[in-house]
Amino acid sequence: MMKRNATYRKGWLAGVALLLTVTLTAPAAQALPASAAADTVAQASTDTSAVLTDLAPTPVAGKPAQDTLWAQANAAYSNGQFRLAVQLYEELLRQGVHSSKLYYNLGNSWFKQERMGKAILNYSRALLLDPTDEDTQYNLAMANVRIVDKIDSVPEFFLKTWFRKLGQSFSSDTWAVMGLVFLGITFAAVILWLLAATLPLRKLGFYGGIVALLLCIVSTLYAQNQRTRLLHSDEAIVMNLVAPVKSSPGAGSKDIFVLHEGTKVRMLEQLDGWTEIILSDGNKGWIASNAIEAVVPQNTQTIGE
Repeated sequence: MMKRNATYRKGWLAGVALLLTVTLTAPAAQALPASAAADTVAQASTDTSAVLTDLAPTPVAGKPAQDTLWAQANAAYSNGQFRLAVQLYEELLRQGVHSSKLYYNLGNSWFKQERMGKAILNYSRALLLDPTDEDTQYNLAMANVRIVDKIDSVPEFFLKTWFRKLGQSFSSDTWAVMGLVFLGITFAAVILWLLAATLPLRKLGFYGGIVALLLCIVSTLYAQNQRTRLLHSDEAIVMNLVAPVKSSPGAGSKDIFVLHEGTKVRMLEQLDGWTEIILSDGNKGWIASNAIEAVVPQNTQTIGE
């Protein structure tokens, strides 16, 4: 019996060691380069016009030029100069300042100009970075109310929906941190199991370690899933006021339906300036590539990188 227990403990330790090796050698979950200022500046109002309130410019990582640009963009928005605000926020993006709140501000600036395609695009980018932000969720919902196309989604199995929403409840970085925390708890439980003087404590260490190990695995999987979604999202937004969808790639092919600005699609493949798309209701077709804009730009590894 003693030999069998020793074997079990060695197996347990080997398993935990293997998990640690995988965790430490796997690519770290990465978010976009984020500006400390952009994460704290913009907040949504509670009305349907999505007006920015309580703007409080904060230094941007010690870069005075970007601080000034950020303050100018906020001031332009507050003064109703929404086109200028867009130009200034986009200049910050070109300079490498990226965060959910910067995309949120940019989305609001487009919203105020009734450019729902651009607004939805930037709200979607903001939610890739911070899927828990309620202000962005609210404003995105308000923008979606204003678009022409109302497309019903194909019913999804409730467990799949539940697991998907659970995964999107935290960012990839948060899931990764949770995974490391549970890994630490797993090691603590193993030590308790090995060194505890009483049987109840050893049982606590054993079963607690199993639970913590499972939670570590789940957190790590969700972190990788969110990171993949962040880097390789296939979602795109229709930018044209009216965009015909063809039966095959080519201007001379038959129109099968029409989409309007702001509609979200998934990209399947691209061919000679045309992109095959699929809607949430399952309908497919080909649309001119310049009529849509990818949530994650196709010429970068990640948004704004």
